[in-house]
Amino acid sequence: MKTKKLKVLALILLTATLLIPALSAISTVKAATTTTLALYTTLGLSSVKANGTTLTAGSNTLTSGDTYTFTATPDSGWKFVCFDYAAASGALSSTNNPYSNVISAACSLEAVCIPSTNTTGTTSGSGASTITLFASAGGTTSPAVPSADVFTGTSISGTIGTATSITETPGTGYTFLCWVTQCSSANNYYTSSTLSYKPLTSGVAIEPLWVYGTTVTLPTPTPTPTKIVEYSSLAAVVVAAALVAAALATFVYAKKSRK
Repeated sequence: MKTKKLKVLALILLTATLLIPALSAISTVKAATTTTLALYTTLGLSSVKANGTTLTAGSNTLTSGDTYTFTATPDSGWKFVCFDYAAASGALSSTNNPYSNVISAACSLEAVCIPSTNTTGTTSGSGASTITLFASAGGTTSPAVPSADVFTGTSISGTIGTATSITETPGTGYTFLCWVTQCSSANNYYTSSTLSYKPLTSGVAIEPLWVYGTTVTLPTPTPTPTKIVEYSSLAAVVVAAALVAAALATFVYAKKSRK
């Protein structure tokens, strides 16, 4: 009888010994926490996926501490340049596509795209034009994009064929890359800090782009035609004759002065 009791006691002790570390491990398990990724709208971008799931412009919920692989797909006629990533711990730009990072805190992401080539459009109609100015990670503009319109863009009144000026200011550590403009007749990018843009149609989208801590070389934009003054052969002969006459007159004057 005693032997049987001892066996039961030993079984209880063994079970307790196994349960104690198991219960300890269970008590340390915490529910998965989440964090927020803000995806900026980018002109010329078809989609950005995180681990295969398409993200939406604005707020996206991710699991804190997980590794995410982001893949950008540009629209037809556009090319991927880089990802802009920013969090409280710092910012970076990466030319990798896909781009992977451990997301452990609230952050923002933007896939920067530019037109593959600058297309030349023609002015369509006349009158008012609505310019939608989009915000971008890494800087500010004047006119400014209100915080409420960061992901949807803010409207600026313009006139077809009349220049509207917009200036940019990079944030700390960021470098201005270019302006991107998009309308129904042409897509272009411009590298001047101040954009003086003449709308071609009744609607156009404009976005400034900045990069952080990386060098991105843009293709040379379509050059602005330079007017070359051409002279006829007769005009060239007249100019040459005038130069010869001036030289002879100078020679004769100098010779008389020595007498």
